[in-house]
Amino acid sequence: MSNVEKSKKSKTFCIYPWIHQYVGAAGDVKPCCVFDLPLEVGSLKENTLKEIWNNDKTKQMRLDMLDGKPIRGCEYCYDREAVSGGESMRVGLNRRYMSEDNPTMNLSHVVDSMNPDGSIDKHQLYFIDARWNNLCNLKCRMCGPQYSSAIVSDYQALWPQQKFESSLIFSGKTENQLFDEVLPHLNEIKSIYFAGGEPMMQIEHYKVLEELIRLGHTGTKEKPMFIYYNTNFSRLHLGKYNVLDLWSKFESVLVHASLDGSYERAEYWRKGTNWNTIVENRKKLFALDNVQFSITTTMNWVNALNILDFHREWVELGYIDTSHFTVNLLDSPEIYSLKHAPKFKKQQIEKKILEHIEWFKTKTPHANDHKTFYNAIAFMNSVETNDEKWPLAKDFKRQTEAFDKLRGENFFDVFPEHLDMKPHLE
Repeated sequence: MSNVEKSKKSKTFCIYPWIHQYVGAAGDVKPCCVFDLPLEVGSLKENTLKEIWNNDKTKQMRLDMLDGKPIRGCEYCYDREAVSGGESMRVGLNRRYMSEDNPTMNLSHVVDSMNPDGSIDKHQLYFIDARWNNLCNLKCRMCGPQYSSAIVSDYQALWPQQKFESSLIFSGKTENQLFDEVLPHLNEIKSIYFAGGEPMMQIEHYKVLEELIRLGHTGTKEKPMFIYYNTNFSRLHLGKYNVLDLWSKFESVLVHASLDGSYERAEYWRKGTNWNTIVENRKKLFALDNVQFSITTTMNWVNALNILDFHREWVELGYIDTSHFTVNLLDSPEIYSLKHAPKFKKQQIEKKILEHIEWFKTKTPHANDHKTFYNAIAFMNSVETNDEKWPLAKDFKRQTEAFDKLRGENFFDVFPEHLDMKPHLE
């Protein structure tokens, strides 16, 4: 039986370890960005990407996936599949890169090229997700120093017993190592994903775009190349670079704006956001027909109600297509997760989501478009909670009040829809 035949029978197979390496800002190398946070298959601080490509952990992962064995660290996708009835990032990637209906994107031959010991002779990354560093301009409530240089000062003020050597961290032994290792792969990549930190602040992001333009690898029907972003959408330039000028050279750019609310709620949740700037940046993108704009929002119990209003408003303003709105579901920190909210709060949110879905159906009848909201309900109810005592109340109150005091803010002034949570915090 060929490797591809095995992959079709396996319930744990994911094509990523054959075509991709994720590199975090701290140097952690993993099969993907949602692989369990404390785990890794290697570190760029210790080895090169090429060395990690065929190390023992990576080889065994490939073999186990083909044998249908669960992979420790892949629980994010397994959990999503259990909740949503089968859909996950893993399933979507296999569909995209293993489909015979799309030969220009099909990478099945790479799976069949694997040796019996799990190694792959050619180190070629067809999808790149490289986090050059943690440079960012926002201080998001659910974030931490490993993802944002800006939030380090707050963490140091609130937890002085912790010592942060530097607010800026980078992935390799040197600042340029990851960039230098990625360059040789650019001529053959099919997709590249820029995330952060904040990619629009990172010089390496602009240099990669320049190199792709120099190589003439900007996307054609015969040789597709897709650029994806997860950006806080707070800026579109860096020094001499204007990203709109660079994007205009590419066949297809997909911008997923990571916006977790609107107006003052957005500015509270992602500290440093200027809502007027977000709106103006959205308007600027209308000048580029090759750029598809969508929103990828991370839903939790705090912002859930506002997210639904935000989606509806931007659809009605014509800022987004109805279905270009994806809901990611926050697992951690647990104090914000939908799964761990009190039962009465879940019921409020579910009622509002169901009402929103009915509105959504008037805009698009396609069932797949509504899944992102149905999945939120299933995820939220996957853990049973009650109203008598909220186990996370003390942690939520302590952290919220600490950040509010430091930043001169007040949670209940910004989110009056959650005043009914006050008795649970006493």
